[in-house]
Amino acid sequence: MQPTIAGTTRQDRLLEVLACPRCHARLDASLACAVCGTTGRRDGERLDFGGFGAGELTADPLNRVKELVKTRLHRLYPAAIRLLSPVQERPGLVAPFLRSFDLDRELVADFGCGTHRRDERVLCLDGGSYGNVDVVTDLRRLPLADGSLAGGVSVAVLEHVPDPAAHIAEMHRVLRPGGRMLVFVPFMQPFHASPYDFQRFTEVGLREQFGAFEVLGVRVGAGPTSGMLWVLQEWLAMVLSLGSRRLYRVILPLTWLLSPLKLLDLLLVHHPMAAQAASGFVIEVRKPA
Repeated sequence: MQPTIAGTTRQDRLLEVLACPRCHARLDASLACAVCGTTGRRDGERLDFGGFGAGELTADPLNRVKELVKTRLHRLYPAAIRLLSPVQERPGLVAPFLRSFDLDRELVADFGCGTHRRDERVLCLDGGSYGNVDVVTDLRRLPLADGSLAGGVSVAVLEHVPDPAAHIAEMHRVLRPGGRMLVFVPFMQPFHASPYDFQRFTEVGLREQFGAFEVLGVRVGAGPTSGMLWVLQEWLAMVLSLGSRRLYRVILPLTWLLSPLKLLDLLLVHHPMAAQAASGFVIEVRKPA
């Protein structure tokens, strides 16, 4: 049974705030919009308003492998990434932020959750139809009413959307006045399609992107070792593969043996100059009241 939010299940609370992803009008019981004709569909308890197509998720060779692992490991995938990835996230990145909400009463969403379920009371939104996802949707057109969320998190998602400004505008729209977002974005990281990869963000650029919000703080979310290590792994795979794409794809996973070096960032993330070569930044923002 799902946990309750203000006396109702998470799914019931979601149904209360559903709106057309195109015109934001209310949807009827069949998930149809009487104003513009947009429709969604039900897949068990999951609501589907159109996310990634199967071809999109498998177009990039490395992402094809990642999607295969995701579907096999499901909720174990985030733990595997924490172990094998060259990126050491700053400890306590998301959990303290979520604890700042009354999740039994306030609706908080994970924008681009992947296979994560950070808390059973958090609404999971993604373009992929993974087992934990509550709503499959294009993140630039969310099927949620204006001001329907108390907060949200977005971890390593903004680089994968073609128009980050449109995605951020949707965050602003669906947050209630005073609502808060926690967003992690990459800075010094190699290309990684999921299923696409479009941009990176400096600290200054990140503040600019969230100009419609009150910025509560920006800090290093993953340190310089993580950035250096990921580039080093790619470099080693290219050098040792002698120009062969196939050999590169064989060697690259072997370089993950170097990933424990990322633990050096537990110290370097606090260096006063860490932002100069950080792997990523985290920004916390609030929608003006």
